[in-house]
Amino acid sequence: MGGGYSTEQRVAADLARIAGQAILEVYASSFDVRYKGPDDPVTDADLRAEEIIVSGLSREFPDDGIISEERPVSEEARRKTRVWYVDPLDGTGEFVARTGEFSVIIGLLEQGLPKLGVIFRPVDDLLYDGIRDEIAWVTKRGERRRTWVSAAAPPHPLRLAVSRSHRHPTIDVIKSRLGTTVTEVSCGSVGAKIGLLLSGQADAYVEPSPYTSKWDVCGAEAILRGAGGFMSDMAGRPMGYEDLDIRNRRGFVATNRASHGDVLAAIPQVALEQERAR
Repeated sequence: MGGGYSTEQRVAADLARIAGQAILEVYASSFDVRYKGPDDPVTDADLRAEEIIVSGLSREFPDDGIISEERPVSEEARRKTRVWYVDPLDGTGEFVARTGEFSVIIGLLEQGLPKLGVIFRPVDDLLYDGIRDEIAWVTKRGERRRTWVSAAAPPHPLRLAVSRSHRHPTIDVIKSRLGTTVTEVSCGSVGAKIGLLLSGQADAYVEPSPYTSKWDVCGAEAILRGAGGFMSDMAGRPMGYEDLDIRNRRGFVATNRASHGDVLAAIPQVALEQERAR
């Protein structure tokens, strides 16, 4: 798989699939939903998937740190040279709504950079994996192939991935300022929308809100860069995994790279100021 990360990539992909099977078992049942906070559900699927992934990573890579959504963030883990960021069930709201648009995301951060990632969508048996700036793959129902982002950029039409349930009002302003025809592609979780870019079904994805976290984007950024894409915060700066705040307070922009500058230029200054103030 390149880059000297073949073992890590294999382990992460295997754990994502095993966790995905546990998620589907809960998905097929009449599961309970609890809330950690407003609009922040958690189910047994989240907890079962997390236990599978965290215990597996701990066993295979005992010297690495692990940061996962459903457990307290360990500052000791964050100080490690290598840190795994895990979202055991990205899109729990989509899981609860039974849209199928949820995923498992695993990423490895090494010396402050996302090096490899896995996104697995259990309902579709669809797995994306990749190594930063080297390679990305998509495996669907056992068939594995290389994957690349699109090459579209203004003045050619753009396809913009947007949230199905949490569409941000800034999206309308960005569309109007891009100066080209923009088609929206609605989808659920972060992993699902990144998957649209990885499979060439979308060209850009802007998340202006501060409500995603490092575990949503670490693995996603690594795969996206492996497929030729790019990710930054809304001001065009690196994602800042060394920040003490686990939230992506400055939002993020994920693109096919060719359109990145145009998308950044279309983000209104007021949106940047609002995010800085949060």
